[in-house]
Amino acid sequence: MKRKSFVVALAASGLFFYSCSTKNTEQNETEATDSVPKVLSTSARPVHWGYGGESGPSKWSSLTPVYALCGEGQSQSPINIVKSVASTAGSWNFDYKTTSLRIAHNEHMEEIIDNGHTIQVTVDEGSTFTFGDKAYELKQFHFHTPSEHTIDGEHAPMEMHMVHQNEDGSLAVVGILFREGNTPNENFAKIVANLPNSKGEEKHLQDVNLELEVHLPKHNYAYHYLGSLTTPPCSEGVQWLVLQEPVVLTRDQIAEFSKRIGPNNRPTQQVNERTVNLGDLAGNTQQ
Repeated sequence: MKRKSFVVALAASGLFFYSCSTKNTEQNETEATDSVPKVLSTSARPVHWGYGGESGPSKWSSLTPVYALCGEGQSQSPINIVKSVASTAGSWNFDYKTTSLRIAHNEHMEEIIDNGHTIQVTVDEGSTFTFGDKAYELKQFHFHTPSEHTIDGEHAPMEMHMVHQNEDGSLAVVGILFREGNTPNENFAKIVANLPNSKGEEKHLQDVNLELEVHLPKHNYAYHYLGSLTTPPCSEGVQWLVLQEPVVLTRDQIAEFSKRIGPNNRPTQQVNERTVNLGDLAGNTQQ
């Protein structure tokens, strides 16, 4: 991966975005705009957080001022999505390629990581997601059990977040919900077969290839809204697309993820004044 003015620390244990430029700390720690989430300086030190007890979601904002948006933000994720929502959404397009589970080019990152909060897979360059006229490159995907987003108040057993970044640093995350079925998902069987055996373990597998396109359902109707990272520092200005059609995994496949990472879902947040739109690949609305 070509070295850029920033290094994406794509660990779902924080999803921090550290600046490697010579900009001063004050500028790097400015709050997110509608298009670019907050950027943390290289001097910022992550604070331990989790999903329960004194470090759980209700306490995140009090752990450090850096996490203040987790409590004060007005555009936080995840949210409860109401099916009856149907208004104009922008157009989007996926161009996903094949990725191999090799050592990542980002500093200290491997391709498949169990970091204690989630299972994360970092992908090869070349897969993109375009929203409107803005292209985002797929960086990694990771998992939450049960789902973080809810549909009419109901959780799916698991949710995958496909994390993308534009050259300007702005983020777009595609949420894919899963449901239980009888047919094993061959692509996910490869991931399950190579899950780390212990927290903190890293693997790189040069001979394992994933077809990223098969992660997507056949019908790409999706809900769109402007939200945030669902983990500290809860940076806002993130474009969210939650696909309407779930992907099928078997009970055993879901269980393999759950026993390693679950529960690791942030509770749903207030929608406030935001609009949730439903559209398809052409930007049409579904009534």
